[in-house]
Amino acid sequence: MPKKSILFLLAAWIFGFIGLILGFFIDPMWFARFGSLVVLLAIVTEYILLHSELNRLYIGLDKVDHDTDIPDLSPSKWHNKKVWIAHFTVIGGTFIWGFGDLIYQFL
Repeated sequence: MPKKSILFLLAAWIFGFIGLILGFFIDPMWFARFGSLVVLLAIVTEYILLHSELNRLYIGLDKVDHDTDIPDLSPSKWHNKKVWIAHFTVIGGTFIWGFGDLIYQFL
């Protein structure tokens, strides 16, 4: 499941790049329109990451007995990095969606 999150995040960045290219060669509105796809894919990534982490947590909690100590159930550093990249992708995609067509006026 976490590999799927990387694919969605990569697709979000690829769609942003495609929108940038289309904005240069066809119409600046295409960059803004592709920004909505960037946001959509980044939110799907966050959803996948959240549910994969919750599933891992629940499985870890099911293995805990009353006689043993609670194991470390904190997320990995790699998971935290993917979450932050997804958050920043949502923010960047929102700016592209809202103001992407205006960037070409200054170029």
